[in-house]
Order: sequence, then C-alpha cells, then structure tokens
Amino acid sequence: MEQEHLDYLFDLQGYLIIENAISDEDLGKINEWIDTHWKYVEEPWEPNSGDRRIPRWIGNIETHTYNIENGVNFQNIIEGGEVFERLIDHPSWINMIRKYVHEVNGLSIHENFLNVRGPGGFIHIHCGGHVPLSYLTFRQINTGEWLVGQINVLMAINDIGPGDGAPVLIPGSHKSAEIHPRLKHDGKGIVYDGYTGKPAGSAFATQEVHLKAGDVVMFTDAITHGSAERTNPGYRRSIVYRYSPKYVRERFDYPHSDELLARLTPDQRRIIQPNAPRRPPQVISS
Repeated sequence: MEQEHLDYLFDLQGYLIIENAISDEDLGKINEWIDTHWKYVEEPWEPNSGDRRIPRWIGNIETHTYNIENGVNFQNIIEGGEVFERLIDHPSWINMIRKYVHEVNGLSIHENFLNVRGPGGFIHIHCGGHVPLSYLTFRQINTGEWLVGQINVLMAINDIGPGDGAPVLIPGSHKSAEIHPRLKHDGKGIVYDGYTGKPAGSAFATQEVHLKAGDVVMFTDAITHGSAERTNPGYRRSIVYRYSPKYVRERFDYPHSDELLARLTPDQRRIIQPNAPRRPPQVISS
C-alpha cells in the first residue's frame, strides 16, 4: 500500500495492520524462548510468597501482571536475546514509528513485554480521545508533521482468531471527545475500566482484530482498546513494544545490562537509552 494511503488510514482509524511482519525463523526462536521458560507461566510468583505475589526474575526480565486475568507479562523482554533486540528497530514498522511519533529529537520505548494469556484471560477497556494525558496525544496538522504520544506495536506470536482473546479497539475513538459509556464513573471520564470487571470485547462498539502468527497491529495508545476474553483452550502469545518521544521515560525503569548495551547497534541504543545518564568527570587523585 502506498505510504499516503497508510497515513490516511492511520489518521482516520488510529491503527494499521502489517501482515507477515515477523519472519518464521524469528517466530520459531520466540516460541522456543517461551517454551523454555514455561515454568514461569505456570508459576510467575516466587514460591511461598502467598498473597504478596513476589515476581520472579530471569536476569533483568521480570514476571509481572497488571491484573491476574491479563496473564503473565515478561517485562523488559529485550533482555531475552538477540531475537527480541531485532524488534527494537524492526524494518517492518520502525520508519512509520519514526514518522508518526515525530522523531525530531529521538524515540524511546516506554514499555516492552511478552505476554502469555490462557483461557478466561482478557484486558478491560481503556483509553480514548477524552483522556488528557501526554502519551495519548494524537496530532496531524496536514503538513506531513505528526505528533503521536505513544504507538503500541502488538505482535502476534501465534494465530489470534475468534475465541483466542483477540485485541479489540474502536476505530476513530482516538479523536472522539465523547466518553465511552464504560469509561464513565461518577459522571467523569476515566482511563481504565476497573469497575465492571468485564472483558473489553463485550463493550459497545469494539471490534476484534484477528491476526496470523507474524502479523502486527500498530495503534495509537489513545484509541479505546483492550482485549476479548479467551474462550478457546491453549494460550495466546504476543509481544508489545510501546514507542514514544524520547522524553517519555521507560515505564518501570528497568536496568539495561552491560551485555545488552554492548550488543545493540547505535540506533537501537539511542532508542533504549535515549537520555543517557550524565555524570561528573572522575577526579584523579595524586
């Protein structure tokens, strides 16, 4: 598709689908990593931690969940090996990210995680054009200049179809000042539906996004979105990298290992560490 057509659709809909974005070889490596670490899916918390649910760590990767129905997130997955590093500036999407985020001074990755979600899992509905948050900014002023505060790249690691807990969104809702009925509480607009306990897929006007393994849905975080409940057996496997201008800091401030930083290309390192720490010069004592 011509770039001007993609620009039009992204502005209009708030999302784009990129088919066959990730190679079969890389999908195989990612699935192998998941299979190797499956014990962390079955038991993401430290043994005997009880209700405290102390996360387990794999080096600099943390097992994590926002809510138990969301499944297990392997946060900071870029530390998982070269296949995850390649996704930082993957050619299937990075040029559009640079354009839409408006990379004048640089990009950052606000959050990067691999998610595994089983039967009954879902995400509540959240976000929308009514929310006044900097990372939910969406501007396009018809001069080729964009300013999108955050773009999520959701990568399907296995097929995601009906009953698989597909991502859902409401096309165009990133520009709507009207508050979605499920995102009203006490007469005010909220960011996240933490009250109904219902999957996003059951909400008014949402549409499921079905993907084949290797496909990607790229969407502004401002769009109203979430996921449907998984009713099929088995597990949904996906990865999300969330890109923002470099001034939006990394969400959980995970450390980056020296080994990772040494392997990255200069461009990748600028995305992962866009604001390198400044330290005073070392004073050499006589």
